[in-house]
Amino acid sequence: MSLVARDLADEMANQLDEAWAEVKGEPFPGGSRDDSRVMFLAIARGLLIYLESHKTDMVRTIRLDGGDARTVNSVDLNTEFDT
Repeated sequence: MSLVARDLADEMANQLDEAWAEVKGEPFPGGSRDDSRVMFLAIARGLLIYLESHKTDMVRTIRLDGGDARTVNSVDLNTEFDT
């Protein structure tokens, strides 16, 4: 599975109406979805770049059911930054 910035941005945009209503108690007032998508795409890219550059800080060990803890030497986030 690849983590793709545009897919993350699309899901953020899809959740905007619901999140706005939860926080503000009223429907999202509208505006350009293209403008909000640019913002979400920038956030998604920033998040994936941050995760990629800190991937060795996220997971140090992993324990599978019934097994010993194993040290994790690397994590491949398999990120793509297509728009």
